[in-house]
Amino acid sequence: MPRPSPRFARRALVVAALCLPAMGGCRLLSQKTFNRHAGDPPSLPAAPVPAVPTIAAPPLVTIVAGTPPAQWQPAVRAAVADALSRKPNALFTIVVNVPAGAASGVPDMKAAVDTYGQPVLQAVIDAGAGTAQTEMDARGVPPGSATQVCIYVE
Repeated sequence: MPRPSPRFARRALVVAALCLPAMGGCRLLSQKTFNRHAGDPPSLPAAPVPAVPTIAAPPLVTIVAGTPPAQWQPAVRAAVADALSRKPNALFTIVVNVPAGAASGVPDMKAAVDTYGQPVLQAVIDAGAGTAQTEMDARGVPPGSATQVCIYVE
């Protein structure tokens, strides 16, 4: 095989030296040219942070059923007046907690609300809360508990 002439080799080197800077700015086309995340492993979304259990606000006043009104009315009056002085549009929720039993049902809850809840509701209204600021509810609690009337304020 004949050897290339030195002149041809010099010309090839000069052409390569002149083309090299122009070729330096070129890149090969690939998927990354159009999408820089192509080929990356999939990223899974982070697991959501578990919800923090909310602590129910303690009741403003708790009255055990059967307590004479002379014992709980002054406490209700003072608590309602204090709550209204801090927040004039406070909402008072009177909840009657009735123990659930085998024979108990809706009639027993209605009787407990009428017997124990209505006098407390009237005491809250007499202490200065408007009728639009009060609501009543009844809930079943585990058997063996005492019937209670709780006043919650929002």
